[in-house]
Amino acid sequence: MEKYSKVKVWIVIVFLLLLVSCSKKPEYIKIDNIAIKGVTDSLMLVSMDYVVYNPNDMKTKLKQSGISIYYKDTLVGNGELNNQISLKPNDTVSIPVRCEVRLDKLSRFYPDLLHSDSAAFTIKGENKVGFMLNSIIVGINETIYLNTKEIIRKEIDKNLGDTDNFRIKSIAVHSIPTFDKTRFNMVIEAKNNLPFDYEISQINLQFIIDGKGKEPAAYWAQEAKMFQKAYHTTNIPIEVVIDNVNTIKNTKIQSLLNAEIDFIVAGEIQIEIKGYTFIIPVNDQKKIDIKKFIGL
Repeated sequence: MEKYSKVKVWIVIVFLLLLVSCSKKPEYIKIDNIAIKGVTDSLMLVSMDYVVYNPNDMKTKLKQSGISIYYKDTLVGNGELNNQISLKPNDTVSIPVRCEVRLDKLSRFYPDLLHSDSAAFTIKGENKVGFMLNSIIVGINETIYLNTKEIIRKEIDKNLGDTDNFRIKSIAVHSIPTFDKTRFNMVIEAKNNLPFDYEISQINLQFIIDGKGKEPAAYWAQEAKMFQKAYHTTNIPIEVVIDNVNTIKNTKIQSLLNAEIDFIVAGEIQIEIKGYTFIIPVNDQKKIDIKKFIGL
C-alpha cells in the first residue's frame, strides 16, 4: 500500500512537471484605453489598460507589474499593479494600470509639449506571471501618445502667476522734486523659476497712490522684447513721473497726515513661449514717505 502511494505521488509530480514544461509564455498584446485623468500634487495621473493573452489551458496569475515612463530617454514617471490578477485560460485580459508622471521631471520639455497634440512617451517594464510553480517574465517596450498640451499650459500659467515672480525691488527719487512733479526710479524684479528660457514681449503698468480703486497717478509701458533665461532673475528699470497735484487731490486728507502711504504697482506682463502667449497679472505695493512726492 505504501509503495502504491509513493508511485501515485511520483505520477502527480511528473504530471505537474509536464504541465509546467509545456506551459506557454503569456503574450503581451498592447496598451489600450490611455487617458490623462488630471493633476494631483504635481503628478499627472495617467490610466491605461495592459492587454495580455494567456495561451495556456489553465489559468495563470499576473503577480507583479512594474512600468517606467520615459520622455526623450528621461525617466518621468512610473506605474505598478498592486494586486494579483487572474488570467483566464485561452483568453485575452485587459488589466487596468494607474501611472504617475512627475511634472518636475517633465518641466524642461514644456515648450516642446505645448506644440504637440500627440507627444510620444515610451513605456518599459516587466510583468511577472505565475503558472503553477513556475514564474514567467513578460517584458514590455511600447510607445504611447498623450495630448498634454492643456495640462502643460495650465502648469506654466500657474508657475508664472506666482506673486513673487514680479515684484517691486526698490523705489528712489530720481531728482529733487518740484511742487508739481516728482520723478523717480523704480526697479521691478522679474524671476524665471522655469527650467527653460522665455521672452517678455510687453509690460503695462499703472501706479496707484493711497489704496486700490483710486485713479492711477502714472502709467508705464514697455514694448521692447526682453529675453529671460531659465532660473534667472532680471531687474527691470522703470522711470516714472508723478503729478503731485493730482496725487494730492486723489489722496485722503488723513493719509497725507501719515508718515507713510501705500504705493501700488498693478498691470500685466506678456510672456511668449514657443508661440504661446501668457498674460501674467502684476500687483505689488510698498509703503512710501508721502513727502518724497510733494518735495518736502
